[in-house]
Parts: sequence; C-alpha cells; structure tokens
Amino acid sequence: MTRRTVADLIGTRRPRWWSRPDGRVAALSVLLSAASLAFLGTMLLTTGLPSARGLIVAWFPVLLVMFGLTEGFVIHVRVRRGGHAMSVTEIPMILALLAVDPFLAVLARTLGGAAGLVLLRRQRGFKLIFNVALVSLQGTGAVLIYGGLAGPGAGLAGPREWLAAYAAMLGADLLAILLVTAVICLHDDPTEWRRLPSAMRGLSLVVVSTSIALISALAVAQDPWAVTLLAVVSCVIYLGYRGYVRQSQGHAQVEQLYAFTSALDSSLDMDQLTRVILDRIRDELRGTVAELIVPADRGRPGVRLRLSGHSSVAEQPYGELPTDAWWLPAAAGQPVLIREQDKGTSRRPGQPGDGMAVPVPVGDGVTAVLLVTDSLPDVGTFTGEHLRLLQAMANHASVALANARLVERLRDEVSEKEHLALHDPLTGLPNRRQLHRLLGATLDQDKSRGASDAAVPCTAVMMMDLDRFKEINDALGHETGDALLREIGNRLRRWLADRGTVARLGGDEFAMLVSVGTAEQAAGIAQELVRELERPVQLGHLTLHPRASIGIALAPDHGHDPGSLLRRADVAMYAAKESRSGVRTYQADEDRNSPQRLALIGDLRRAIENDEITLAFQPKVDPATGAVVGAEALARWQHREHGSISPDLFIPLAEHSGLIRPLTLHVLRTALRDRADWHRRGHDLHIAVNLSPNTLLDDTLPDVIVRLLAQYGVPASALTLEITETTLMADPTGSLATLNRLHGLGVQISIDDFGTGYSSLGRLRELPIHEVKIDKSFVQNAAGDHRDRALVRSTVELGHALGLQVVAEGVEDADTYTFLAGEGCDIVQGYFISEPLPGAEFTGWLQDSQPAGGVSEDATPALFVPA
Repeated sequence: MTRRTVADLIGTRRPRWWSRPDGRVAALSVLLSAASLAFLGTMLLTTGLPSARGLIVAWFPVLLVMFGLTEGFVIHVRVRRGGHAMSVTEIPMILALLAVDPFLAVLARTLGGAAGLVLLRRQRGFKLIFNVALVSLQGTGAVLIYGGLAGPGAGLAGPREWLAAYAAMLGADLLAILLVTAVICLHDDPTEWRRLPSAMRGLSLVVVSTSIALISALAVAQDPWAVTLLAVVSCVIYLGYRGYVRQSQGHAQVEQLYAFTSALDSSLDMDQLTRVILDRIRDELRGTVAELIVPADRGRPGVRLRLSGHSSVAEQPYGELPTDAWWLPAAAGQPVLIREQDKGTSRRPGQPGDGMAVPVPVGDGVTAVLLVTDSLPDVGTFTGEHLRLLQAMANHASVALANARLVERLRDEVSEKEHLALHDPLTGLPNRRQLHRLLGATLDQDKSRGASDAAVPCTAVMMMDLDRFKEINDALGHETGDALLREIGNRLRRWLADRGTVARLGGDEFAMLVSVGTAEQAAGIAQELVRELERPVQLGHLTLHPRASIGIALAPDHGHDPGSLLRRADVAMYAAKESRSGVRTYQADEDRNSPQRLALIGDLRRAIENDEITLAFQPKVDPATGAVVGAEALARWQHREHGSISPDLFIPLAEHSGLIRPLTLHVLRTALRDRADWHRRGHDLHIAVNLSPNTLLDDTLPDVIVRLLAQYGVPASALTLEITETTLMADPTGSLATLNRLHGLGVQISIDDFGTGYSSLGRLRELPIHEVKIDKSFVQNAAGDHRDRALVRSTVELGHALGLQVVAEGVEDADTYTFLAGEGCDIVQGYFISEPLPGAEFTGWLQDSQPAGGVSEDATPALFVPA
C-alpha cells in the first residue's frame, strides 16, 4: 500500500486554490450562481415584472414557507461517502407553476430554499452558496421544461400539462443529482460517477410527490383551503419515506458491517488491513477523517495512521502519548464522544468540531485508539448511535489487527530464523549452507552463459584460514578472538564489496566467491586479499598481526558442483598453510582426499596391523666422553608397491585419518621391546619416541605407557617422549594435564625442534620438561656461522640455567661435534655419529662400539670415538 509522509502531505509549496477540493467546489458554485442569475435576468427581461394580483400576493408567502420547510426537512439517501438530499419540493413547485408567474416561482423556490438551508439545516459558506444556486437552477429548469412542453401560461387543465409537470419535476431532480454527484467527485471521490445509478433511486419519490402535488393543485384550484390537507399529506409522505429510507439504510448498515468483517478476514497484510479499517469506518460513520493511533511497545515505534479525503493513508511516527489530547481517555479504555453542540471555550488541543474515539486492543496488552472526526453535513453531528456503531466496528477491527500483528510477528520470526539459518550470528555473513546455495546458483548461471566459452568469466572459490588463531583465542580469550573474527569479516566484506561474496564457514575459516578471467587473476586477487588481512588490527590496547592462508579452486577446472569446489579449495588452503606460501591454487597431487591417498590410508592401516612399520634408531652421544647414552626411534615404512614411504608423508596421513594412535602404540611397543633387548645385552640406554599433537591430547596415553613399561621391564626414566613447541601450543591446557601425569610417572619430556616455534620463556619455565632439543637448522652450520653459533651457545646456557639437559641434532661433521662439546652441550646426534639404523643393525653397531672383554653387570655405555 502506498503511503505518504507528513512532508508529502504538507508539501514544500502551497497548491493553487483551484487545485484544492474546496476551491473546485467554490468555482462550480460561482458558476451555478451565475447561471441561475442569468436565467432569472433573461426571464425578467422576457416577461417583464409580474403583476401584483391578489392571488399572487396571497400565495407568494405561502410558497416561501412551503419551500423553506421542504428544503429544511429532507431525506438523506447515502451513496457510500456521498449523500443526496431528497425532499418533497415538487408539491410547492407544482403549486407555484399554477399560482404565480414563472419569475416569482423561481424566486420563491430560491428564497424559500435558501431560508430552509440557513435556518433549518444551518448551512454556511460555499456549501450554502452551492445549494442555493442548485435550488435556483432546479426552479429555473422546472419552469423552462414545463413552459416548453405545456406552453406559455398553461395551467393544469389536462393530461398534456400533467405530463409536462412530471417531466419538469423529474428533469429538475435529475439535474440536482448530476450536480451533487459532480461536487462529490470534485471534493472527495472521483469515482462517485460509478454510483450515479444508485443515487437515482430517489426519483421514485419524485413521481409519487408530483402525483400528489397535481391532485392537491387541482383540489386547491377548487378550494384554497385544501392546502391544509396538502400539508398533512406532505408530512405523512415525508415521515413515511424517511422511515422507509432509515429502515433501508439500517439493512444496508448491517450489510456494510458484514462486508466490513469479510474485508477484515481477507486482509492479513497490516498495511492493507489498516487501509480497509480506516476507509470503511470513515465511510460508514460519515466522517471526514479517520485515524488509528498505535502506541510504541516492545521496541516497536508508535505510529499514527490518517485517512482524509480520497488520499492514501498517511503515516507518521508517534512517540509518547500527549497528556492533554482530547481522545486520551480512549487510550485508557473509555470511549469519547464530542458533539458539535459541545463546542466551547474548554476545548482540548487539537479537538475537532465533533468526533469520536474508541479503544482498540491489538494484543500483548497494547491498546490503540480509533478516531473519526468532522462529520459530513448530512449527518449533522455524531450521536450516541454513531458511537455504538464505531465500537462495534472497532471490536471487529481489534480482532483483525491482533491477528495481523500475530501473523506479522510470526513472519518476522520466520524471517529471522531463516536469516539465522543462512547467516553466521557473529559476523552477519552468509554461512556454509547459504554459501552452497549461492555457489550453486552461480554455477548454474555460468552453465547457462556457456562455461566452455573462454570469454566467459569463471568462478573462483577462495578458502581463507587465519594462522595461529587458536593461540590468540587461548592466550587472549574468546572475546578477543571473536572481535578479531568480526574485524576480519568486515575487512573481507569491504574489500570485496560488489566484486564477490564472502561467507564464514566456522571457526576462523572464511570463503569468497569471485568472478575471474584466469587462474593468474584469481591468485593476484588472493595475494592482495592476504595483504589486506595482514594489516595490524587494533583491539583496544592490543595490536594484533594476523596472518592468513588462502586456497583457490576454479570452476569448472577443479569441480562442477559446490561440494567438490569447496573441498578442493580447502585442500589448497591447507597446502598454503603447510608451505607458508600464503596463497595456493589447487593441485591434484596435494589432495589428501584423492583416490591414491585413500588407497594409501588403507595400506597404512594394514601395515600397522601386520607390524610392517619398522623402526630405525639414531644413536645419541655425550660429546664430552663419547659415550652412547641413548637412541631416537624413527618410524619407517617400506611399501610393497611404492617402496619406501617418507615419514613426512605417512605421519600426517595417520594424523588426518585417525591412525596416529595405533601407529604411536606400535612405535612405543617396538621401541621399548628393543630397548629391553639392548639392556639384556649390557647397553643401558634411554629410548626417545616422538609424539604427535593428537596423541598428546589422548588422556589414556599415561595409562598405556605404564602398561608397556611394566610389560617390557623398562624404567620410566629410560623413556623420553619428544614433543614440538607447536604441539604444546595447539592445546596448552590439555597438553599440560597429560604432561604432568607423565612427569609424575618419571617419564622424561623433551622439547623437539626448539627455536622454531612460538613458545615464550615464561611458558618454557612452567612446563614439566627435562630437556630441550636444538633444531638441526641451527646446528648444521654452527661451526662456520657466527649467528648460528650464538644461537646454539645461548640455547645451551638457557637450558642449563633452567636445569634442563640440552640435545643438539643434525651433527654432520667433526667441527660441529667439537664446537658442541666445547660449549657444554649434553647430548648430540646426527649423521656424523651414525645414520638411523634398523633394529638389528643398531644392535650390531652397539656391539661393535662396545669395549673388548664382554659385558659385565657394571658395564659402562659404549664409546663413540670420533675419527
């Protein structure tokens, strides 16, 4: 429904007077008055002044009174908002045609009608001018029609004159109906012409009253006192027809009330319903203005809806209810009636000439107010009967409005739930489900445009993940993490703008849909996006430096459906994260979910079950004495078809496929079994086993280790578990709980690849660890690079200061070995000492390195003598 605001109603420029309804009616009234005066003047010039005969002198005052009474007491026939006043003026008009000159007949009609309008119907202004001009034209028209058909000076002698009288009366009333309809069209409703046939129902009264008037005129011609009988007959006709009209309008009112409720039942849309309520109530109550005032409630602003004239419903916001409004009692449940005679000096602000206000409960304890003001002239003023009718209609409107508000709320809830089902509540971005829909629609459009055409852009699916986001969440709290995600979502939305769509898939994963021409263009956009995302983020007093990895999949090269494209973009994103390249386009050989990878997972499961995963052992030596103090167990897999499979391939494969636990148990079991065998051969070594992040989070791990240590008779202090800094930072709380239990068992804990992670010194001090293992990237060049020497030296000093044993891996030459020995490094390992050896070979290597004389109970460890 079209609505107009208050600004629209007021306008910025005052309209011309002829474009306003009152101005148009005034112009028509002036035109009719001029026409009436012109007719009278012409008639006067043509016939001259009437003679003052005794009959004329006697009848003229009588006619004035009769015209005044018949015009003052009229029967209003309603036609929707229009009203046609029906009277029995035909009786005095027939007498005037018989008794006086045409000029005096028109003059009596005009003056008597004007007196009735002013004194009895209390009309003023342009309405009075229009109606006076109208009755004058009616009289003139009747005189002209009668004179033209019956001839000049004709009486009522025969049928010809009678027919002329009927024609004159019907013509005069038809003229009145047409002009009244025209005024309603100009002032209120341009569609009033459609109801013209209904307005002509009153012409039946014209025939009856004209017949009575002819009979009465013939009787008066015989005896002037018959006029008294005529008065009685006129009153009876008037009262009888008025009763008939009221009864008919009562039935029509019931029908209108039924039609009103039917219209309400068929209008559940709030805007349409409001229009129906205001329009029907204003018409039925014969008011000029109808309003509905709904107060504010539950966050909804108040509103005032107003219907006046033939305009659309005007809506304006409404705040607090005024304390001095005339209709305020209705807001508290008390109907208000102001009649025209109640006007006085104590009127409240904004109080109309007359009006009614009733309460309208609309549900949830909210009471609206329904107003009808400024009754139409045919009503006179509002009465208690009008108020009761308004209350009845308001009751029906109350039920309809409550239902409509309920339906509107349900629609809002459905819309909100649908929005929540398709959007991420944290960032407001589309979620995974909505992304699937959008991507599916985009792919369908690409197909319809002809995706095989090189000139047609392709769709790039970009999967983005924040690096180290979990560390931010754990260290700074989830509130900070959520704030960072909102900022990242806003950056993505602003940067892409209308170039693409961004969605949040969950956690710190986002996805973008962008139309591109080539893979290179997609990669360029992704690089720009990474730079945008890696700008510092200021959150209160914190400044964060996020890093992002983006994977790209292109349609149709990498998939034809949303599922495959998103999965392959995810594969590319993890490849970018592992390679630290920032951006990666999907490559089939990196797809861990490829058929080859799935087959390899099955082979790995069988290899673990069949003990096909073997161990290689790399010795660990005390550089100060050359004694072999331990060995690190390294898993090896010799595939039946593919040969040797690198641990860098099958270890991540086990982690992502859920095989890491059985693989770890297999490695622990084999390592402890071999260590027990070495001990029986006189080599009291400790054995080191690497743990993955997922294994450390297994709260059953300490129980398993206790069982295995007991099974193979290995003391807990002979087992060293190596974990990386990344493992610790993945879930510090869960990791720490497991570490504390292992520490309580006496198991040694080593930090592997120390120096390559992000743990702080404070964190290192809190952990229950026994040694740190310097990463080989710092050790390999320590003999010749002063920066690596400085890093190794400071790490050794730091470890000893914290009471930790320091291990250096990656020792490849004698110079490095000598440097580490000189710096006080506790243990070294590397190819200079020995490459990783299978179990049997390592045992033989130990035997060859053992001093001559065999093994005794107090045997010392084997010695490694540098070349």
